[in-house]
Amino acid sequence: MDQKLDPLDMKLLACLQADNQLTAEILAERVGLSPSAVARRLRQLRASRAIAADVAIVAEQAVGHPLSAVIHVQLERHALTEVASFKRQLTTCENVQFCLEISGAFDILLLVVVANMEAFNLFADDVLAGQRAVRRYETSFVKRRVKASLALPLEQLMG
Repeated sequence: MDQKLDPLDMKLLACLQADNQLTAEILAERVGLSPSAVARRLRQLRASRAIAADVAIVAEQAVGHPLSAVIHVQLERHALTEVASFKRQLTTCENVQFCLEISGAFDILLLVVVANMEAFNLFADDVLAGQRAVRRYETSFVKRRVKASLALPLEQLMG
């Protein structure tokens, strides 16, 4: 993503972060461009990967209130090949919503979503326990999501 974003691109991105189903006509009204100019900019933003994905956010209650867990993972430093393999496994695991490399006492922070405690135990046994890459892990279960967002604070980031 080498494209420099201008203020109009930022306005479009802000609108799409709030609702990516807005039509080109509505976006045009909000940012002060013609619908064709908006469509052209959106194609460019997608092509440059400034828009990484267009997704639907599924309401937890629609799928039976799954169990979410925040897991701090400490890696085994001398198992570099295994660590790389473990990270690849995490990126392909559908239960892992977030996988962040972090600083501090732990190396990786995971947000994992499963159907229930039995499913969590299977996940922990299959993905975490017994991995040579994992020294130890600690789990906290989510009681309630107070805020869940992937939206970036665009105005603050661009000054």
